[in-house]
Amino acid sequence: MTESSQTLRPRNASVVHALLANAERGAQAPSTVVMAERTALDLGEGVTWRHDDLVATARRVAAGLAAHGVRRGDRVLLCLPTSSDFVTAFCGAQLLGAVPTTLATPGGFGTAEIFVDRFTRLLTYLEPVAVVATASVLSTVSLPASVAPIDTAELHAAANAPDARSITPHLPAPDDLAFIQATSGSTGVPKGVQITHGNLAANCEQIARAATLGAGDTWVGWLPLHHDMGLIGGFLTPLFCGFDAVMISPTRFLRYPSEWLRAVDRYRGTVTAAPNFAFGYAAARITDSELDGVDLSSWRFLFCGAEPIYPPTVQKFVDRFHAWGLPADALVPCYGLAEASLAVTVSRPQAPIAYDSVSRRTLAEDGVVVDVPPQDGDALEIVDCGAPVDGTDVRIVAEDGTLCGPDRVGRVQFRGPSITSGYFRLPEVTAAARVDGWWDSGDIGYLRDGRLRITGRHKDLIIIRGANYLPTDFEIAAEQVPGVRPGGVVALGRADTDGLSEELHLLVESAADPAEHREMARTVRAAVSKRTGVLAAGVRILAPRSIPKTTSGKVQRSAAQRLLDDDPELLVGAEPGERIAR
Repeated sequence: MTESSQTLRPRNASVVHALLANAERGAQAPSTVVMAERTALDLGEGVTWRHDDLVATARRVAAGLAAHGVRRGDRVLLCLPTSSDFVTAFCGAQLLGAVPTTLATPGGFGTAEIFVDRFTRLLTYLEPVAVVATASVLSTVSLPASVAPIDTAELHAAANAPDARSITPHLPAPDDLAFIQATSGSTGVPKGVQITHGNLAANCEQIARAATLGAGDTWVGWLPLHHDMGLIGGFLTPLFCGFDAVMISPTRFLRYPSEWLRAVDRYRGTVTAAPNFAFGYAAARITDSELDGVDLSSWRFLFCGAEPIYPPTVQKFVDRFHAWGLPADALVPCYGLAEASLAVTVSRPQAPIAYDSVSRRTLAEDGVVVDVPPQDGDALEIVDCGAPVDGTDVRIVAEDGTLCGPDRVGRVQFRGPSITSGYFRLPEVTAAARVDGWWDSGDIGYLRDGRLRITGRHKDLIIIRGANYLPTDFEIAAEQVPGVRPGGVVALGRADTDGLSEELHLLVESAADPAEHREMARTVRAAVSKRTGVLAAGVRILAPRSIPKTTSGKVQRSAAQRLLDDDPELLVGAEPGERIAR
């Protein structure tokens, strides 16, 4: 168990206090820049909000929200893209003392039907008094009479009118709710993680200390603002610490990933965050010619988290862009979750990225970490996600609740000042996650030298003949096959015909011709077997972007499981005479 004896004292009482203090600096105030969607071959100009101007506009937006019936403590649902309107609407709700919840716009969900379903479930669960969205979104959803539909264009037009009213900002207490983070559940009602102003201030301070953030830093990132990593890491922590932030829309990054790096050069970015897949995506998609004249030497701290980290993927990013000045130790693994506000552990800058090479067999069968050489066929690479942030403790417990020692795999639990006050209106679910002041993350991992390693989600384990396998191990092996789309593999377990054990099944995305699918499936099956010793019962090759994912890019495993279970023709790639379907 790791323990911190340090009492955390955030530099500001809340993000609201910080924003108002920043505004008092006038012309010397930091700025939040929102890059517009790309309309030309160059970066184009974004909207720059110096914090004194931001406060002035947000106070008028707050008055507009109040005119629609929003009061202190009321919940407000924001369904807006990364935009100037998002920044001022979120800050306006905070200055009013309302409690915003953010939701991705329809494009992130793939279809209008899926968006409407999720929107409706969230609306029923949270019961907000108002929804702030674009006219197109408001026209696609049905709101009860108790919920005010607020067109963001009209709200902001009124706020910018010469005679617009302004409110006196409400200074929150530590126990007041700052916002509710809706988790990206793929079925049922998403859980609303309640984050107080005290939680938020503590985690912003913890993140700042872990990365030594302060005056002179500049965030440049593209993470979606409806997700905790983008909202807290990219928007609220810079605001809390009083330094500049540049935010690019996720769709712009996915279409033109080079603009992320070009913006780092343009704004002299020092810090960012992204999940594992994004670093691999950027390394593979950005060409040398797109980076002509780019200098990345200012980039000193790149948080990598939100999903399992594969050392070769992130190291490839570092190696790929070293020629443009990217420091060899800039990419830093970390671990966090919404229930901790954001960050729980952060590694330290080092090159190469630190990881353990451990026995896959003993990890799966015994839950014990045994080191083996990297070249060993049984080797599994587990990244060092670092020590707990200041003021937070982490421990590993077995299924029976007993404390695990170092190098023993178990459930990851944590406690600290950023821990959520609980799930909104879900007291039983909250009580199940709380254990004597500790919060059970649902993740599994182990501690070594006081630093955390994550091996997977407890509910995602694939149990084959009593051994616990990590789906990411199978997925990484499949991704090495030529033609398999990076980030386009999901490994799933399904009970065999006798119901005695699970079998391994793989969904694999590829742009290959359908005539090549059976041979590719055989190749994937062989590659996975060679790496893990487990022979997949079946493989299906899918078109790109077929695997269901959340708006933050995580695989929706329960939705993928339904895809597997509902399609009797799903499995291909078995050898002649082998059973490939139930």
